[in-house]
Amino acid sequence: MSRTPPTGQATPNRRRRQAARAASRRRRRWGWIATTATVLAIAATITVVRLANHTTASSAPASATSGHPAPDGQFTTVSGATMTVASLRGRPTLLWFVATWCPSCQAGTPAVAHEFPRLRANNVRVVEIEMYQDLGQPGPSIADFGKNLAGALYGDPDWIFGTSSADLTYAYNPKSYTDIYFLLDTNGRITYTDGEPAGSMTTLLEQVDKLA
Repeated sequence: MSRTPPTGQATPNRRRRQAARAASRRRRRWGWIATTATVLAIAATITVVRLANHTTASSAPASATSGHPAPDGQFTTVSGATMTVASLRGRPTLLWFVATWCPSCQAGTPAVAHEFPRLRANNVRVVEIEMYQDLGQPGPSIADFGKNLAGALYGDPDWIFGTSSADLTYAYNPKSYTDIYFLLDTNGRITYTDGEPAGSMTTLLEQVDKLA
């Protein structure tokens, strides 16, 4: 004669079914995580491959070094205007390529904001550009990035935020560094290049002073 288990106790069969359902839920959860990671990795790879395939004359890698004219190329400002690097001639410019998810870029923007009065005193304009498709990783828009990190200087006419074309990103950053900048003189010639301005600010300002 079978016995009914006391109230609140599960039969062995019920416990096995509950364990099986829990294991199934765990497998589905880990499967979703693995799928998401795979999709992100594929997106990043596609972006890097696209950049590597941009080897047109406008993106010849020979130019983006100190002492050479800055390669031309297009970028789009947060207001929707299309600009070119060539159009920046006539004023010294800090041309800075960033990834919005990059920690050094997030630290560098407030550092540049802190020294902005000195840059302006030397007539240096800042052009901070999100690299093509943010180098294939998810991050905030360049507009949100600028609003949050540049503070009251976001929207200043001497600090332009925008997004880069693929050709422009490849011309200046074929190795896909997350944080790289170029100091241009009034003639559009590169006088200095480095990255992570939060850490290289002292040298950058010394180079800025030489432009005066």
